[in-house]
Amino acid sequence: MSYSHLNQPLVAANVHSLVTDILANTICFNEIINQLNELYYPFMTHLNTELFYSQPVVAFVHSTNAIVGDSYPVNVIWDHDKTQHFINMLSCYRNDIERERITFSYQESQNRNNLANYVGNLTTHYSKLLFIRIDLKYAQQTSHHVSIEDFDFHMSKFRELIGNKKTCFEHLQGNAWALEQGGIEGGLHCHLLLIYDGSERQNDWYLAKEVGEKWKEVTAGLGEYYSYHDKERKQQYRQHGKLGIGMIHRDNPQEVENAIASALYLTKPSKSEQQLKLWLPNMRTFGHGIYRTKKRRGLPPISK
Repeated sequence: MSYSHLNQPLVAANVHSLVTDILANTICFNEIINQLNELYYPFMTHLNTELFYSQPVVAFVHSTNAIVGDSYPVNVIWDHDKTQHFINMLSCYRNDIERERITFSYQESQNRNNLANYVGNLTTHYSKLLFIRIDLKYAQQTSHHVSIEDFDFHMSKFRELIGNKKTCFEHLQGNAWALEQGGIEGGLHCHLLLIYDGSERQNDWYLAKEVGEKWKEVTAGLGEYYSYHDKERKQQYRQHGKLGIGMIHRDNPQEVENAIASALYLTKPSKSEQQLKLWLPNMRTFGHGIYRTKKRRGLPPISK
């Protein structure tokens, strides 16, 4: 496998996976040598001290630096002895990596509780709501052109559009989003939930398509999307009694329960392998709208 085309998010994801595989003892020694020789130089080329990295990536940086010293990355060859030394050093970082995993799971649990309350309040307040679920990502053939800075910029612009509530976001009453990154593929993506006033918006398939096309526009054609609203997929959920997207009626408890369950996919404490492997300072990876606002009809005035 050639890593020469990888940019900083993709090569960081591969480094993260290499370290976790070594510590889990799920990779053979010769494969570790191969991956070190293919990953080390491109990773060091993209290493940016102004970014934050996951603990497995931090362990990789510290361990390799201790072994190769001041050698130029292009001149480093990972032989048997260097690789064995690297493996031995990684064990020193096992506790830090586990601590990060526990912290991630705890934060996801907190996010999950907050999101459940938020969506629960909305479904109680409105007689019917239109739930849209869509994944925003990048085309595989162009994803290596996308940096973490690009992703953050695209998401900031997209959240601005959501906040403006114009065009395909008109009559939006709620939203939530979660940023993630794949494992070995390293793909940056966003799980997005949009909740519309069901008395104003009805066609969920068309609306999901409009939102996806808006993402492609924001990313100047680099982006693509996955919609959960095609008839076949919705029918599968319906057959299993799990359909929680499309029109959700307050007086149908099963629909409401399914809608909340669908929303909570954005926050799963068990998905630690999907955490970002690198991020910008102060970069948010999860958020949702505010329920109690002055503009939401039918709520008592907000006390000062």
